[in-house]
Amino acid sequence: VHDFGQSYSIASPPNDYPGTAMNYLPPEMRFEGRAGLEADVWNLGCAIFEIRAGCPLFESFFGSDADILRQTVEVLGKLPDPWWGSFREHALWFEENGEPRSTQAQQSSGVLIPSSKSSIQARLHSIGTLDEPPSVDEGPMIEKPGSALDEEEIGLLGDLLVKMLRYRPEERMPMREVMCHP
Repeated sequence: VHDFGQSYSIASPPNDYPGTAMNYLPPEMRFEGRAGLEADVWNLGCAIFEIRAGCPLFESFFGSDADILRQTVEVLGKLPDPWWGSFREHALWFEENGEPRSTQAQQSSGVLIPSSKSSIQARLHSIGTLDEPPSVDEGPMIEKPGSALDEEEIGLLGDLLVKMLRYRPEERMPMREVMCHP
């Protein structure tokens, strides 16, 4: 996902933020163009989920920033102000309190994929439930389809990711604590 050609010294960040995959872009970069060590925590949280689940936490299937933000709000809740107001399309999917509008209201607004409430824990619980069997044996290094996480892993991984994926950068778990998390 990341290219070391985009690396920079934290002491002299670039005027424009480095290239980051849309579905890994932390909110401070998306809304304010701010890059910092806390953005690395967000990026790592997205990468950890994707490595464990085999799919991104926020899927950029349609290549739309609004669609990534929709998924982010589904999983993490309402964006803090002023970012919520900057996400102009939020009214297509969400009430002002950040809860999803009714499916009927969303469809009447013309959305193709309606929003529904989720969480990191719910996404972790769903790992393995939608797997399709491969057409060929993928070998012993590939987890078998339908492999679900046990409750202990869901609890620990969910705790880590919730702390890494906080909207406000100053509220995210510092990297030192990430490395020590069980």
